[in-house]
Amino acid sequence: MDKTDFDLVQVYVDPRLQADGGRLGFAIKSLREQNVCLNARIDPATGGAVIRAASEADLDTALDLMKRFHIDVEIGPLQVVYRMTITNSVEVDYTHKKHTGTTGEFARVKLITSPNEIGNGFQFKSTTVNSIVPDTYIPGIEKGVLSVIQSGSLTDGPVAVDINVVLVDGAFHDIDSSELTFEIASRAALLEALRMTSLALFEPVMKVEVVAPKDHALTIIKDLKSRSGRIRGQVSRGDDVLIDAVVPLSKMLGYADTLDELAPGRATHTIQFDHYLQVSPEHPDPPLRPAAAMRLVSVGP
Repeated sequence: MDKTDFDLVQVYVDPRLQADGGRLGFAIKSLREQNVCLNARIDPATGGAVIRAASEADLDTALDLMKRFHIDVEIGPLQVVYRMTITNSVEVDYTHKKHTGTTGEFARVKLITSPNEIGNGFQFKSTTVNSIVPDTYIPGIEKGVLSVIQSGSLTDGPVAVDINVVLVDGAFHDIDSSELTFEIASRAALLEALRMTSLALFEPVMKVEVVAPKDHALTIIKDLKSRSGRIRGQVSRGDDVLIDAVVPLSKMLGYADTLDELAPGRATHTIQFDHYLQVSPEHPDPPLRPAAAMRLVSVGP
């Protein structure tokens, strides 16, 4: 998926009937045109769709809009979108070469992969000239690396990838090269680069403000702390108190219902993105696990 400022939560949407696949694609396109706060795409591997947004409310709005297309869909559970990057720069020089009878396949790519700033997504560029790798093959190279980024095979769960990939060199054959051969080469090159490095995983942390009667404040604060929250302050507002906290988004799903139980009809809250925090590799129950031959490590500030 392309980088947006709204990739915090997501749901999977799968059509129950194969015949609805085309209509789902049209519905997703319409959603993107009507709401720039959504990041949605069809997953070519499953035929379903992934819809990402900034909040539970935004996703609910998107799903309500989809109802007018009268598509029978199965909606997966709400998930927090984690972010992943690599921990160091890696250079890979990969050649794809294959001969079958009188025909052949050839493409060589030299890629440099490096960490991107958390939240900036995947970025690709080429610094080569047309005589080294013809411009007609560049889209195939980008498609190849994107197929790895979007495959979901890097980690077992919803992840947005923050990685830079730069094509710095390569080679082609007048007859045996094509956009497809360069797609194959770049896919293999990026997979090799990922096996040569380690992964760092980050989770979104939210700024949470709760306004509640003073006699409910202690209960609400205890609940926020139980969600791995950190209380930053309290401000009196007459008979109410404003509680300022930061809490991992994964602990805040469905919080509106909990707050209504703690202070029925007497408390309000707002949640907005604050920062990303690295998930410790030593976490006893990590939210996502890296693919085989990859490992999570801590990175410095």
